Amino acid sequence: MSQTSRRDADVVIVGAGLSGMIAARTVLAAGLQPLVLEADERVGGRILTEEVIPGLPVELGAQWIGDTHHRMFALAEELGVQTYPQYDDGQTSYELVGSGVLGENEFHARFADELAALERVFRTLDELAAEVPPAAPWLAPHAEEWDVMTAADWYDAQGLAPVARTLLEICTVGILAVPTVEVSFLHLLFTIQTCGVTAELFAESEGGAQTTRFVGGTSEIPNRLAALISEHIVLKAPVWLIEHSADSVSVHCRGGLVATGRRVIVAISPTLAGRIMYDPPLPGVRDQLTQRMPNGSAMKAFFIYDEPFWRADGFNGQLISDIGPARMSNDTCLPGDDHGIILMFLEGEQARDYAKWSQDDRREALTAELVRHFGSRAATPEFYVDGEWSDRQWTRGCYNANHGPHVWTTYGSALSEPIGTIHWASTDTATFWSAYMEGAVDAGERAASEVIAALNG
Repeated sequence: MSQTSRRDADVVIVGAGLSGMIAARTVLAAGLQPLVLEADERVGGRILTEEVIPGLPVELGAQWIGDTHHRMFALAEELGVQTYPQYDDGQTSYELVGSGVLGENEFHARFADELAALERVFRTLDELAAEVPPAAPWLAPHAEEWDVMTAADWYDAQGLAPVARTLLEICTVGILAVPTVEVSFLHLLFTIQTCGVTAELFAESEGGAQTTRFVGGTSEIPNRLAALISEHIVLKAPVWLIEHSADSVSVHCRGGLVATGRRVIVAISPTLAGRIMYDPPLPGVRDQLTQRMPNGSAMKAFFIYDEPFWRADGFNGQLISDIGPARMSNDTCLPGDDHGIILMFLEGEQARDYAKWSQDDRREALTAELVRHFGSRAATPEFYVDGEWSDRQWTRGCYNANHGPHVWTTYGSALSEPIGTIHWASTDTATFWSAYMEGAVDAGERAASEVIAALNG
């Protein structure tokens, strides 16, 4: 039997992802004592950098920040983590609706009319998203109408030709990590609103969400944060019960640790927060919400070559395909290193389907796709690694949680509203760049501010 031990703090924080550690640091700066309880043996949550070859880190988790991610740029500078731009020189390779493999210039010339129609849809999305209050999407003027339909319903009603409609689906699944038939149109508009405009959300070049990376790997951010507050972090401490009263909390971990405090911040995704027991039980509306916010599905597969041969052929390492297995890819080479690295994304149904395959079979199918786009040299990588986030015990899915039809308007108000001494964080609760690292910082700061106001008056 495990032996009970106790730790006291002003604020107990569940989860040592970016939200949890930002909250802890903010609470500490306000003169309060935090204690972070992390189920995993590492910090970082959905940020995970692994050195698959000595000296060659790859990002199995969060990888990029964008030009408007001001909190993340400031955090990196404060922590001494340098950044560098995402490689984007050259043509993207396209393969859509039976077109065969086409270079970017030929693709844009052949489908200019369809792409112009797609651009008009993006502008309409921007206009509609501007009506959605990011802190209360259910109060949008047309919230009931938009929440009853899926994003796919609205897309299908726009009269797009097949190439444009397919490209729109691929881009959206790349953001939400679920098929558009599973997401309410209101949630899509909320996502666009929290991120600015569609140009910032979907673009990978200047102004987009994937313009900048971190020297040494993204895990440098949570690792350096953890070093600053190491005495306030307990690893391998899965929380199974939170007892709460009007002025205190007792947070119980597997293994016997009980952390007591005056407030608790639950800084994990809503679906995982819903798996913790609460005494007394939470209101039904909160529990019903967490039952309806599944994490998305995403797999990243890295091919490592002796050099980035595609660059000499005029390609930027990006592909967009409806054949797959991957729908998109990126050149993720590291500055100062000679290796060529291509990252292939499998998101939504692709991640679900190909996660069932053996790694050897996935590698073979993905290699064939790379050969179609970048030639025979793609057939012989030096190294291959992949990973699907749903398999990870303390994550159970990837970078966001999505609302299906009726969820925002029926249960949305319970997403970040404190319940007595319990507060909620994680990027899924953010009102600025939700589902991104920027959103994680936003959510951590907001939850910490709530607690500081409550405890310090």
